[in-house]
Amino acid sequence: MKRLLPLVLAFCALPVFAGDVELGESDQAAVHAAALDYAQGWYAGDRERMARSLHDDLAKRAYLRDKSGKRQLDQMDKTRLLAGNTPANAQRYAKAAKRADVEILDGVGNAATVKLRMDDWVDYLHVVRGSDGEWRIINVLWEPLP
Repeated sequence: MKRLLPLVLAFCALPVFAGDVELGESDQAAVHAAALDYAQGWYAGDRERMARSLHDDLAKRAYLRDKSGKRQLDQMDKTRLLAGNTPANAQRYAKAAKRADVEILDGVGNAATVKLRMDDWVDYLHVVRGSDGEWRIINVLWEPLP
């Protein structure tokens, strides 16, 4: 045990990597704007606003509980996500806080990772810069808040 203690202490002293955002201010602003278009477009039922933030090859996933309580993978693409974004969302969220806290966790070159905290769930977004120079969300992993 005495021989393991120095190893354990050395391991505990290692720094924890928290990510570095190596994007310029304009790219960070564009990533932030894409996340807000996604969130606010959802709350408002504004398909056009949400669509401009999404990559054509979007994949959105979550492990959700079914009626029996078993967790199953739920997946949707851009078409399915936008189909669920209807003008009725504006009424559904009329009295909601419409929280959309955007935190860029990491970013380098043409890719960024974003945490988007909304009213009842958290989305982890992968955002990419396309050949047109626009930043769009290509992957979403989301989890309902307890």
